[in-house]
Amino acid sequence: MKQVYLAGPFFSNEQVARLKQVERSLAENPQPLAIYSPRLYQEGSSEPNPPEWAREIFEKDMPELTRADVVVDYHGGIPDPGTAFEIGAAHVRNKPVIAFHEKAAAVNLTLTESVQAYLTDLAARTAYDFEEMAHRAFVGDYI
Repeated sequence: MKQVYLAGPFFSNEQVARLKQVERSLAENPQPLAIYSPRLYQEGSSEPNPPEWAREIFEKDMPELTRADVVVDYHGGIPDPGTAFEIGAAHVRNKPVIAFHEKAAAVNLTLTESVQAYLTDLAARTAYDFEEMAHRAFVGDYI
């Protein structure tokens, strides 16, 4: 079973709704996937937002990224800094990154060139073969 780390922002209702959709599409993938979605693990022993909480959450998420076989990136347009960091961390650890971006937007070339596959529709992400890990290049405009 592949271990999947789902990277993506969850700071607005729209972002949370989209991440939930990605979580469902990964759960519907015909291959068994163990999915770690950081948005589900934001509780720490201290109140949200002080430095102690931030450190605790960071130290909870980074081992999961390290354990993952693949990182799935989702964002609608330009990724937030945390998601970009997770993509970079995956890249330097030689972990494949599969990008799911359904909104047409210009993307930074360092992000597009660090991904194994760049998928833009629900059917493609539900059916993506995480064993084969076929390369699918970004098609669009760069920023």
